[in-house]
Amino acid sequence: MISELFTDNNPMKSNFTRSIFAFLFLFPVLVEANDLEAALSSETAQFTFRSDSSLIGWGGAELGVGIFYNDADDFVGQFSLMQRRQASKNTPLTLGVGIKAYAGMLDAVEQDIFAIAVGGEARYTIPGVMPMSIYFTAHYAPKITSFSDSEEIIDTNLGFQIEVLPQTVAFIGLRNFKLDVNNGQQYDMDDDRLHIGVRLTF
Repeated sequence: MISELFTDNNPMKSNFTRSIFAFLFLFPVLVEANDLEAALSSETAQFTFRSDSSLIGWGGAELGVGIFYNDADDFVGQFSLMQRRQASKNTPLTLGVGIKAYAGMLDAVEQDIFAIAVGGEARYTIPGVMPMSIYFTAHYAPKITSFSDSEEIIDTNLGFQIEVLPQTVAFIGLRNFKLDVNNGQQYDMDDDRLHIGVRLTF
C-alpha cells in the first residue's frame, strides 16, 4: 500500500522526501524553466517552477511543477497546465482555464493523496511603469478524480502582485487549501494564511 511507504518507522519515507526535492530542483534544469516562484507564510511554503507547455508537445499554455509543505510536515507535489490570454491595454481583464494534479502525504492525519483538479483564473491588470494585477485562482478535484485517501480538494488563492523590477514580481495573497479524506475528516493544509512571495523570470 502507498501508506506503508510513508510510515514513520519506514526508512523509505525520508528517502522519498529527498527524492521529491531532488526532482523539483532538477526539473527547471531539465525543462529550461522560464520562472521560479516562492510563496511563504508563517506556517507554509510553496515553490513553483514554470515554463511553456511546448516542452511536452503542446504549446501556448503555462506548465508548472511545484511543492507545498507546512509545519505539520505535510508535503504535496503539484503539476499544472493553465491556458490564458495575455492582458493588453484594451483587455485588462483576462481569464484562464486549466488542470492541476496533486500527489503527496499528510503526516498529521497519516493520509496519502492523489487527485486531478480542474480550475480557472481571473486577473485584472493595471498597466504602467510598474504593472500591477489582482488575481483569483481556484482548483477543484471532486470525488470521482480523487484517489488514494483523498475524497475532495479545494484550492483557492486571492492575491495582488506588482512588477518591482524587470523580470521580478512581488506579491501578497491569501490561500485556502483544504481537502476531505476518506475517514470523513476535512483537513486544512493552508487556511487563509497571509503569504508573501517573489517570482523571478529567467
